[in-house]
Amino acid sequence: MAGALAATLLLLAPRGADAHANTQVGGTLRIGIGWLPPPETPDMRLYAEEGFDLDIAAEIARGMGVRPELVLVAPDDAAQALAAGEVDLVVARAGAGDGLRRGARIVETGFESGLSIAMRSDRPLASWADLKGRVVCASEANRHGRDLAQRLGATVKVERAPAVALMQVRTGECDAAIHDRVLLDPLFTKLSWQKFSATLPAVEPTSLVVAVSPGNADLAQAVAGALRDGTSPERWRQRREKWASTVSFEVYRDQVAADCH
Repeated sequence: MAGALAATLLLLAPRGADAHANTQVGGTLRIGIGWLPPPETPDMRLYAEEGFDLDIAAEIARGMGVRPELVLVAPDDAAQALAAGEVDLVVARAGAGDGLRRGARIVETGFESGLSIAMRSDRPLASWADLKGRVVCASEANRHGRDLAQRLGATVKVERAPAVALMQVRTGECDAAIHDRVLLDPLFTKLSWQKFSATLPAVEPTSLVVAVSPGNADLAQAVAGALRDGTSPERWRQRREKWASTVSFEVYRDQVAADCH
């Protein structure tokens, strides 16, 4: 999963606009990412991350035969970082009208989802508006989800990873946990999650994309080639199923308190 992959990637600060990466085989590729996991976690435990940004970054580098350098780039600064030459590409989530689509050349990865929530099935909320005043768990990496919950007036409880956020719905610390709907769906098919599988219609869909500078068609083509075998609907179904199974196991591993009743 992404947490294990992240441990193998070199994390470096951005270099100046006059720096140029050698993206030939054996060279270095500077990849902008909106969130990087901490080097250490409680009890040294690895977690499945919120999305697949780190997995895609690793897959691009592996497919191109280069060494990845992950650079922390805030989502709103992605186009500027590309224009300034601080990174070679950015892996990010972008909506249909996102400014990144206008300011960069986009390579689609095939992953798209709206946001939804997991909550108790015996007394579910009726609408998104009902989140006002409720406690909503969200992972550190889920900036989009946190922003949505805050706009709706919820009290957001930020947790290290999706498993921790979902566990606190089970134990009662949070009224709901917000995540990608296409990741919650396979989780809800598991018998152990039926009591906590109430949800709401997905909203604010975004796609996972790779952005490069508008004039760098060669790099965009190389990225597309590196991802060619990993962007099919079947491959994404496998990733979603693995995410759900891993997160479900992590909740079982970490949960100490009993499910709320």
